[in-house]
Amino acid sequence: MRAGHGSVPLSVPDGTPLGGYAARVAPSDGTLAPLRVDCVSIAAGADRFLLVVAELAGVNTDLVTEIRRRVDGEVWICATHTHSGPDVGTRAGGGTTPDAWLTAVADAAAEAARLAVASEAECVASHHDGMLDGVGSRRGADDGDRRVPVDVLRFGPAGAPLGVLAVVPVHPTVLPASSSVVSGDLTAWIRDELRSRLGGSPWVVVATGAAGDVSTRWTRTAQTADEGRRLAGLAADQLATLVAAPGRTWSADDGIGAARATLPLPVRHEDRDRLAGLRTEFTDRLTGLADGDPAGRAAVTALQGVDAAAGRSGDATVPLELAAVRLGGLTLHGIGGEPFLSLRDSATPSVLLGYANGYAGYLPAAADFATPGYEVLISPFRPDAAERAAGVLRDLSTDPTHGG
Repeated sequence: MRAGHGSVPLSVPDGTPLGGYAARVAPSDGTLAPLRVDCVSIAAGADRFLLVVAELAGVNTDLVTEIRRRVDGEVWICATHTHSGPDVGTRAGGGTTPDAWLTAVADAAAEAARLAVASEAECVASHHDGMLDGVGSRRGADDGDRRVPVDVLRFGPAGAPLGVLAVVPVHPTVLPASSSVVSGDLTAWIRDELRSRLGGSPWVVVATGAAGDVSTRWTRTAQTADEGRRLAGLAADQLATLVAAPGRTWSADDGIGAARATLPLPVRHEDRDRLAGLRTEFTDRLTGLADGDPAGRAAVTALQGVDAAAGRSGDATVPLELAAVRLGGLTLHGIGGEPFLSLRDSATPSVLLGYANGYAGYLPAAADFATPGYEVLISPFRPDAAERAAGVLRDLSTDPTHGG
């Protein structure tokens, strides 16, 4: 089995409209660090899988189609879901990528893929899974459980790794809506901190997993770059320890199999009286809360969710992109939206990537609809959507097509 990596910067000019936050009003004004488009390639014989990870809020299906037109092999395109990048047209239910970003991101992805393939080297790989403490938690309410599961794929010889792919299910939203600087936010800071801890010169890519209901809302002490780097350092310390421990060895030497499906899911429409009641409930929660109280942030975003639910109209169904790839003894699942953390358990023993190959919106589990917050209200889906998606992913995993 061979693995390679390529990375290309993605520049964002000052004055660019930024995406991710409904409350954002200012365009970009400076860059903390250039955004990146990374590609990890995994090859065995004539088969090749390429995972493109772009520091964007999301990827639309038109962008996915354009990148696949340019790059050979089984290609997935994932967003890290940074909220400090350009507005690329990502909307619940699907969106259209502005022409300038369609070209710029596709150019960067194609070049990153070329570099990845050119750098492929024979390697052994291992899968390491564990927990991150103190970095992220369920963001609807603080239940005291400030830990989330993570997956890490390590590539290289027994000594220093050639490269690492970490899948972290935490929203990279340390910087607030009032920020106008361009940044990869938490995922980029984790990448940089982890690389410094691994020693040598390994490549590191951090993708976002089932982060739909997970963020730093209750673990951060401020919404600043310094606080983002603190959380990233905490994550990197734990990830480096995880990588150094024995993992489950896997290889794609017996071939790479892949399958994809588009699942049309019915759109949910809320009862108007229920929404009015929720609006009153969330408004009452704000009374007496101090500025900066995370509970206030939860209530404000819940009110935004009420507004979104009240304005929902249009198509009767929303297409959800689903994909699976079998790399010998390892399976990856991709969901074209924001899966809740519980879907990771449904996908086990696979590694679940969110924000992959399209964007349809939040994908809550059925149980989450009993206590609706922002994520449930803004989601276009009915309560059975996550269970149906998990079933399709299981089916895709059992009957992949080889020769990617």
